Amino acid sequence: MPNLAPNNEGWYIGLMSGTSVDGIDTALVRISAQSVYLERTHTHAIPTNLTTELHRLSTSDSFKIDRIGQLNRLLGDLFAEASLVLMQESGLTASDIIAIGSHGQTIRHRPDARTLMPAFTWQIGDAHTIAQQTGVTTVADFRGRDIAAGGQAAPLAPLFHKAMLGSAQSGVVLNIGGLANATILNKGQIEHGFDTGPGNTLIDAWCRQHRNRPFDEGGQWAKSGSIQPALLSHWLCDPYFARTPPKSTGREYFNYDWLVTHSASLNRYQTEDIAATLTELTAVSAAQSIIQNSSAPSNIYVCGGGAHNAFLMERIQAHTGAFEVTTTQELGIDPDWVEAAAFAWLAYARITGQRFDLGSMTGSDGEVPLGVIYPA
Repeated sequence: MPNLAPNNEGWYIGLMSGTSVDGIDTALVRISAQSVYLERTHTHAIPTNLTTELHRLSTSDSFKIDRIGQLNRLLGDLFAEASLVLMQESGLTASDIIAIGSHGQTIRHRPDARTLMPAFTWQIGDAHTIAQQTGVTTVADFRGRDIAAGGQAAPLAPLFHKAMLGSAQSGVVLNIGGLANATILNKGQIEHGFDTGPGNTLIDAWCRQHRNRPFDEGGQWAKSGSIQPALLSHWLCDPYFARTPPKSTGREYFNYDWLVTHSASLNRYQTEDIAATLTELTAVSAAQSIIQNSSAPSNIYVCGGGAHNAFLMERIQAHTGAFEVTTTQELGIDPDWVEAAAFAWLAYARITGQRFDLGSMTGSDGEVPLGVIYPA
């Protein structure tokens, strides 16, 4: 295969479409055993009607199998387009790229097995289509093996966060996308990696419903409101927040329906007060879980869209005390591109045959490889 370099060091592409389904983050990363360098990025638009349909798919039980299959292929087309645009903008061809790492679009995440109901996680975005259209070997289905080994299959980004911080550093990487996840590192070792709860998903849903905007830019709307302590305390009684790691969640749990069913008479409050309290929920749930699971205070490096929400960052700092809240820019990587770069790195790990013990992150048993290779 012409795009597999003999030493597997070189250019990789990472693709990430998150809970918000607001675009495909596409990152060109040069990787060696000693370094990870983010060279170029591209955000590929997802048509609005497709975003709306995927939002419904993640929470609905009424979709037909035929339509899910079609969406799988349509997303494969979009992921391939995103990769080809990035390659063209970078002046590279398929033979220059060792592999594409595609997370896919999560449509359902049920990591907790129950009697007669095995755990599963499901990402779509056909990797065969990506490999066929780009001519580049593609690595996808990163989560399935961990589920099979008894794990939560999420989060996986802590492995990359460890690589970002290096072998001797301590710190917390807090990714705030639709959901929020934290990686707690002590002297280069992962102590914990887990989903803290909602990130932007509830804030965004409230903003779409009442402002007809996709998100609360800079947190300004929320900042204009007043946090409602009783409502916040009621939300924090949700059993997810009391669970100890390993744990993970998804949009099928924390969504607008959760907000409505877990809140009595929301119309009693000003809409900006709900926005403020939802922002506080993200901040408090993240801060409390970090404090409870950390050996000692350290820097919290925030990435994801939440890093641009000044009000949210302010509230996280207010609740973490001796921890210093900053962004992954301090580590030399733009907070908007950490997740896409992570899946480029995970593709490199799979191509180079690495296996991981994820017991402290996902609770799986033994060392497992992450990802399935789809040759060009």
